[in-house]
Amino acid sequence: MNPFFIFITAFVVLFTYVDADQRKHKCKRPEIWEDCGGCELKCGQSDFAPCALRCNPPGCYCSPFYGLRRDSSGKCISKHQCPTRKHLNAPEDFILETDSVTFRKTL
Repeated sequence: MNPFFIFITAFVVLFTYVDADQRKHKCKRPEIWEDCGGCELKCGQSDFAPCALRCNPPGCYCSPFYGLRRDSSGKCISKHQCPTRKHLNAPEDFILETDSVTFRKTL
């Protein structure tokens, strides 16, 4: 048999299998399905939050590689859409960004 034909056949079979696997797992946009779930950031967590190198349960995840976070209602949103909140002990003209550890003065 022609090696090129074998390669093309294997590629088509693999692509069909992966595509079918993604379709059977329905995730809400913009979540992605992960068989070996990684670390998912939540609003308020640093980009450098510790993450164990192990598989979490399979499921739909917000991908931090696309700058996404899980908000308090469970929605997958952009990091920049995460709410800010006033820090309890900060002066009135300071706010604490939930994804940082430093105060920023408001204008």
